[in-house]
Amino acid sequence: MRRRLLLLVFSTTLLALTILGVVLMTVIWAAMSSAKDEHAHDTASFVASYLQDSIVANDGAAHITESTLIRVPRNDAWLQAVLPDGRVVQTGPVPDGGGFTGTGTAGSGPTRVTVTAVIPRSLLVGEVVQEGLIVVALSLLALGVAMVIASVYARRLTRPLEDFAESAELLSTGDRRAVGRRYGIEELDAVADELDRAVTSFNDVLERERRVTAEASHQLRSPLTALSLRLEEILAADDLDVVHAEATAALGQVERLSGVVDDVVSVGRGFPLEAASRYPIDDLVRGQVVEWTPAFEAQGRELEALGSVGLWITGARGAQAQVLATLIENSLVHGGGRTMVRVRASGTWVVIEVGDQGAGVAPEVERRVFERSVSGGGGSGLGLALARTLVAADGGRLEMISARPAVFAMFLPTRRSRASDQPGPETSGEPALPAPAEPSAQAQDGAAAAVAEPGQTEVEMAASSAAAGSAGNTQRR
Repeated sequence: MRRRLLLLVFSTTLLALTILGVVLMTVIWAAMSSAKDEHAHDTASFVASYLQDSIVANDGAAHITESTLIRVPRNDAWLQAVLPDGRVVQTGPVPDGGGFTGTGTAGSGPTRVTVTAVIPRSLLVGEVVQEGLIVVALSLLALGVAMVIASVYARRLTRPLEDFAESAELLSTGDRRAVGRRYGIEELDAVADELDRAVTSFNDVLERERRVTAEASHQLRSPLTALSLRLEEILAADDLDVVHAEATAALGQVERLSGVVDDVVSVGRGFPLEAASRYPIDDLVRGQVVEWTPAFEAQGRELEALGSVGLWITGARGAQAQVLATLIENSLVHGGGRTMVRVRASGTWVVIEVGDQGAGVAPEVERRVFERSVSGGGGSGLGLALARTLVAADGGRLEMISARPAVFAMFLPTRRSRASDQPGPETSGEPALPAPAEPSAQAQDGAAAAVAEPGQTEVEMAASSAAAGSAGNTQRR
């Protein structure tokens, strides 16, 4: 591109200088020809006056010879003088090729002298050639200056185009290095603005799709793990009834896999979740406990459901099941001892707590446990971050109410608020529900106390759960 611009400027400038040079040389030739013609007349008149004065001073023209004419200032002109005595005196032969002729007469009668002056055309050609060389030199200088200026502007004009090409090439990689460049040229800056917006928009889409892919991969791991364990149970079972029951449950898990992907993609791309429905929380908890029990038993651990029964919630069942599965898997991978899924009511909310008897969350990651890429056990750090996003998209909230031992709580609305979704047939006309407040220190202590200690009886655990629920209700708005 730059070479083409320079070639265009060079050819255009050269053509313009050539035309200008031809016109200029024509004008110079005409002007110098006119000057030579006038000079020939002036020379003839001057020489005639000079000879007439000499004849008067010497009482005759006998002394005038060719050498006399040669000594007269004549500016290289050929001279011919007709003297009063009839003699014709000239300075050599007539010039070849002609020239510019001028005639001058001086005196009268016995002192009359007529002089013809001829300036050879070759003198004009030589002078015009000298002037032409000057014109050519100036033209070459002008051409050089024009090319230097053209090179600067060509670089200034082609650099943005090269940057645009580089930006387009890097666009698919999500590279932002070309964003923000400006060139001080209004039109190019306008193109750069549009390209920056396109790069930023594409990078946002690309980042979102990468995040959705990572989240979908992460969320599929949990149901696939449970499904794998269930298939192992089927392979190990001899009782046909057990095989049938396990196979039926496995088919249900397979059907839910598509729902997992749909929910993750919907949340990642900012789309609403599946239509909310009202259903008993017991079904949600029981289903997850049944699915994850084989995995816990394989590690010699227990998983059980405690707390209130008969509570109903409104929301996207698939998304809430994913969140609960994430919390249970988190306890399986990072926790220890018995894992308890406890359900309790808190005003217009149903709270599902998942806790275990392990060491809990490390102090260095406690405050950032819900951030992406933050994990205390070498994981991807996506699980809890995505779980909180899914709960929030469904009008609820996910909190860690105790770090050691770890207790996570899902706050789910018993009715869908207008702020989060359109009310269904059962919720039509109800006022919007307030979002749950941050759990207080007392609520966290109560929840921590509600997690069973080793050797604690089921009755003691139920009492501890009631105390935790009471503490949470008192401290929550």
